[in-house]
Amino acid sequence: MTGKAQTVMPAQGVIRIPLTVLHNARFDVYKANVSVGIGNLNPMPMGFDTGSAGLHVFAAAKLDRPGSGVTCSNTPVTFTVGNPGRVTYTGVMCSAPLHFQGFTTPEPVPIAYLSSAACARTNPGCKIPDVASARAHGGTYGVFGAGITGAMPVTNPILTLPPPYGSIFSIALSHERGELTLGAQEPAGAVPFSLSPGTRSGVKWQFAQTCLYVNGNPTNTCLAVSFDTGNGVPWIRDANASAIPQSNGLVIPSTRIGFGPLGASREATDVVAGTSFANRIKVESTTGAPLTNTGIAAFFGHVVTYDNVHGTISVAPQ
Repeated sequence: MTGKAQTVMPAQGVIRIPLTVLHNARFDVYKANVSVGIGNLNPMPMGFDTGSAGLHVFAAAKLDRPGSGVTCSNTPVTFTVGNPGRVTYTGVMCSAPLHFQGFTTPEPVPIAYLSSAACARTNPGCKIPDVASARAHGGTYGVFGAGITGAMPVTNPILTLPPPYGSIFSIALSHERGELTLGAQEPAGAVPFSLSPGTRSGVKWQFAQTCLYVNGNPTNTCLAVSFDTGNGVPWIRDANASAIPQSNGLVIPSTRIGFGPLGASREATDVVAGTSFANRIKVESTTGAPLTNTGIAAFFGHVVTYDNVHGTISVAPQ
């Protein structure tokens, strides 16, 4: 059996790809997955991560098996997960067509095939996951990086598609399911966050800026924002976050932290602090660039649209 789809590319309209949303009861965290067939292989669940870019596949997927339909090179690649980094994976660059429910990419897509792992320099003595085991990675065989900011040693697979499918896409998530829509139009009333143009070679867009809200009220705390489905726990890192109600480095439970673009009169989405692992929102001082990560919770109940042409991430209620 192979992971082949019914059509290569639609003649018109949008492409709708279902996402699954799983709940880890132990930690009360959620994660989104997308099913991807690589080359001639059956579809496999991949973590759907807007906080990174590029398809990174672990050795458990066995892309190098005979007849896989995957072409691999000797070009080395590394991939570090976590902020700060926790684990660094190494491997080689490969390529293959990708198969989703209903369509196949018209051209082979770059893939990082990761065959080993080690502790990142910022995380010495860590527990190294087994790259040959999907179970060691929460039942997934890799990470489908759907982000459009930062350097892309491995290109976001969506951006390899012809327009409009590789130009603009949206993500709609609930606690039970989700959908990735390629070629989507920004919903009416969506609130845009403008990305900053890249200042380094190979970087088209950098993080947008957001101002934080507390229980619907604006604050003077404004910083870069990462809209990150791959992170189960929101956090705030700023040299001065005194406007955020906190105790012992955690936002006080039941406080609603909102995110709105610079100059906005209201928040576009929010997260609510609690006492579980998933919603204990950390507030940390930093000597580096201030940054907040919304985590997956800020996506629930919203349509988040990524426009790689105009450099916006917009948020609208579902």
